[in-house]
Amino acid sequence: MNKINPILYVTVLLFIILIPQSFAQNKISLMRYEDDFTILKEDTLKRGIDKLKYISLGGNNYVSFGGELREQFQVYDNLNFGDVPPTYSDTYVNQLWHRSMVHTDIELGNHFRFFIQLNSTLRFFNDNPIIPEIDENQLSLHQAFAELKLKKWNFRLGHQEMYYGNHRLITVREGPNTRLAFDGLVVKGKFKKGSLDFIAVSKVLSKQYVFDDESMHDGLYGVYGTQYFSNHKIGLDYYLFNFQSKDRMYNYQTGFENRETCGFRLFTSLKIINFELEGAYQTGKFNDLAIEAYNILTDINATVLPSKKGIIGLSANIASGDKNPNDKKLNTYNLLYAKPAYGLAAPIGATNMISLNPYVKINPIQKLNVLAQVFFLSRNSNQDGTYSPGMIQNRPKPNSLFSTDKKTLGEYFVLETNYQKTSNLSYAIDVSYFKAGSYPKATGTGNDIFYLSFKSTFKW
Repeated sequence: MNKINPILYVTVLLFIILIPQSFAQNKISLMRYEDDFTILKEDTLKRGIDKLKYISLGGNNYVSFGGELREQFQVYDNLNFGDVPPTYSDTYVNQLWHRSMVHTDIELGNHFRFFIQLNSTLRFFNDNPIIPEIDENQLSLHQAFAELKLKKWNFRLGHQEMYYGNHRLITVREGPNTRLAFDGLVVKGKFKKGSLDFIAVSKVLSKQYVFDDESMHDGLYGVYGTQYFSNHKIGLDYYLFNFQSKDRMYNYQTGFENRETCGFRLFTSLKIINFELEGAYQTGKFNDLAIEAYNILTDINATVLPSKKGIIGLSANIASGDKNPNDKKLNTYNLLYAKPAYGLAAPIGATNMISLNPYVKINPIQKLNVLAQVFFLSRNSNQDGTYSPGMIQNRPKPNSLFSTDKKTLGEYFVLETNYQKTSNLSYAIDVSYFKAGSYPKATGTGNDIFYLSFKSTFKW
């Protein structure tokens, strides 16, 4: 799959650019099974792609179809600060990500539902080895679940995407080419002032080829609740999860991990000033090591230009790293299935980390969102390395553990833009620059990273 099929690529681009752009008002969600096209349910004069929604099967039974086409061209200069495995041919990379997804939503009366989604992700122009979970999954059954819907409780069983809170615990992994799904049971309760979910799932391991995905390697069991106060202006998330796995490594040591994570997230939705405070504590065992780890994040922001939705904010995060390799404890915070905290350019996850993050958001013109931010990043402990967002240790190398006491990762400058041309079509340009600090230089080449991305997405 190293060379693109030009006919496929041209067809996709023409489809995105030339497709009619007048559709009924609707809600296309991040989680496609939460799309809201109910306005079309009784519409007898549907036009264009709207004809694919709420096709009657007789009685109170309907089938709907939808999908997504995403093309993203990326430029990387100095992958991983210029330090890549011997199997890589280059640290300067141009690549094209292609994502196509189609789904079917079948509603049988008011209580039963089936949702099926196929996924195909491909990577072109890059000769380095493919990372299936990030780059390429040629064809997979991405979601396939049955759902029983009662008055206050829904029971969902099968392959399914999910996320909670602000994506810091469980996410759909929207940024990378291949999204993340789970296999198992989710029981969802909805109440007047909150919700309560019970979860028993295993992460789906995305593989490169056709219908070869795997699951039942990791186990995640727990509860996630949300309670609202003051007419939904203040919210409190609370959660308790058990994570079990044999696949993760800490300071390059393998073993069986049985970890509990308990935490909370307090957040507001006020007119001028808002804040978010999240804290989590982890206990359990990794081999014969007792787990004691934590993560704390705070974010405060203010609306300073209401007419342009101008917001300035400051967030700070501290996550524990291992303190002493000989104390029979493991202090490395496990990100579980969190979103990449620092985007696609930085190969760093928010564990063993101290970060300070001022940012600005604004809508300078209608439909255009702009986010400018800078991260000041440092290791928390010099007795632990740094890990990728997927909890794979990438610094230092196995033969140089604890060889440096340097902590500063550097300054990371990010500019993200998104132009929502229609409810179906959007464009995004992202630019970032990571000025390497003393730690990347002490543990490798330590070159500065430059990243550029152009993305077009069409959803229906």
